[in-house]
Amino acid sequence: MFMYSLRRVALSAASGGVCQHHRLAWACAAQLQTQTTAPRSSSSRRRFATSRVLAKGVSDPLKILFCGSDPFSCASLQALHEEQLANKGLVEDIEVMVVPGKKVGRGLTETARVPCKELAEQLGLKIHERPSFEDWTLPTGINLVVAVSFGLFVPPRILSSAKYGGLNIHPSLLPHLRGPAPIHRAFLRGDTFTGISLQTLSPKSFDRGTILAQTPAPGIPLDQTQPFHALKRDLAARGATMLVEGLRAGLHVPPHDDAGWWAAAHAQDGDNNNNEAALEYAPKTSKADLEVDWKAWTADDLMRHMNVFNTVWTRAVVQGAGKRAGAVRRVLFTRARVASADEAAGFKREQLAVFVNSSDMRYEMLVKLDGATDNCYFPLADGRWICVSNAKMEGTNGRGAMSALRKIFRAPDQPF
Repeated sequence: MFMYSLRRVALSAASGGVCQHHRLAWACAAQLQTQTTAPRSSSSRRRFATSRVLAKGVSDPLKILFCGSDPFSCASLQALHEEQLANKGLVEDIEVMVVPGKKVGRGLTETARVPCKELAEQLGLKIHERPSFEDWTLPTGINLVVAVSFGLFVPPRILSSAKYGGLNIHPSLLPHLRGPAPIHRAFLRGDTFTGISLQTLSPKSFDRGTILAQTPAPGIPLDQTQPFHALKRDLAARGATMLVEGLRAGLHVPPHDDAGWWAAAHAQDGDNNNNEAALEYAPKTSKADLEVDWKAWTADDLMRHMNVFNTVWTRAVVQGAGKRAGAVRRVLFTRARVASADEAAGFKREQLAVFVNSSDMRYEMLVKLDGATDNCYFPLADGRWICVSNAKMEGTNGRGAMSALRKIFRAPDQPF
C-alpha cells in the first residue's frame, strides 16, 4: 500500500492495495478488451479528514472536464468514474477532452488510437475531441479541470472559468523532472527513486503549480530490472489513487498549501538542485535517445535503454570488397543482456567492427563471436560486455546477431 504526504491530512484506517480496476483500466485502454468491474466495498475506499476542509465545509459536487490521452491517463479517468458511481456527492459528472489521433502508417492514411477516448466511449462519457482550446469555451457547469498526460497547455481563461481551477497528476517528485517524459527520464538516468505529485494547473506554464500532495521521502524505489511497462502501469495506478484521495480530502478547495518536500530536501544537500538552472528537465524522447553512445554508456545504460525502448541502434561501416563497402548503415540491437568480461573472454573468435556516431566520430572495436549461438559480444565503457542475441541491419529482417551483422565484420589483420 503506498502512502503520500498531505499537509494537515490524516488517513483513516483502511485495508487493501491499489485498486484492481486501475490495472484493468490500463489493459482496457491499451488493448480494447472487454472490461468487467465490481463495486468496491466501502472498506477499500480511503477517507481523509482535514482541518481545512472541516473549516470550509464540503466541496461542491464536482463536474469535471478530464483531459487525457494515453494509458497512463486512463487509470485516473477510470478511478474518477468509479468514484462518481460510488460517491456522486463528490464527483457528479465527468466529461472528457482528447486530441484527435495523429495520422500514421504509409501515406498517413490511418489514424492512431487514442486510448483515453476509447475508455471514455466504453464508460459512456461525453467526449470533446479537439486539436486545441482555441475558439472553445468550457462546458456549462464544469467546476474542475483535471489534466493527466494530456500534452496541451490548458490556458488561463479555461482555468479561470472553473470554480476550482485545475489539477494534474505528474509522475515525478516535482520540481525534479518537470516535462513530458518524467518516467522515461528517471529510468534512463538511473535514478534510484521516483514518485507522484498532485499539483494545481499553473496558468503560466507546465508543471509549475502548487504541489498539493507528493509521495513521501525518499520516494518510490526504482528497480532498474523491472520491466518498464510494469513501472508505468504501477505509477499510473498510484497517481490515480492520489488524485481521488486528494479530491476526497478537499485539496482542490483553495487556499492551496504546498506539500512538496523534494526541493527543500535537495536544497540542503549542497548540490544546488533547488536552483532553477540546476533542476533536471524531462523532455520528450526521440530516436536520438536510442543511439548507443559507445564512449560513455555502461552495460547498465544500454540495458536501461533496451528496457525502455525495446531496441537501440548504432551506425556501422560495411566491410568487404562489395559495392557497399565503406557505406555507413544503421544497425539495430533487438535483444541483449549484460555479460561479464570473463564470459566474453571464453570466446576466442574475434572480428573488427567500426561504428560511427552522429558526429561522425568512429569507434573501432573487437567483437567476440559465438558461432554456436549466433551471439555477438560488444565491449562497453565500464569494462563489461553486452551479449547481443538478435539484431538487424536497417531494411532487413531481424535474426541471430552474428548472421545479421556479418557485413560489418572483418578480420583484425585484414586491411580496410
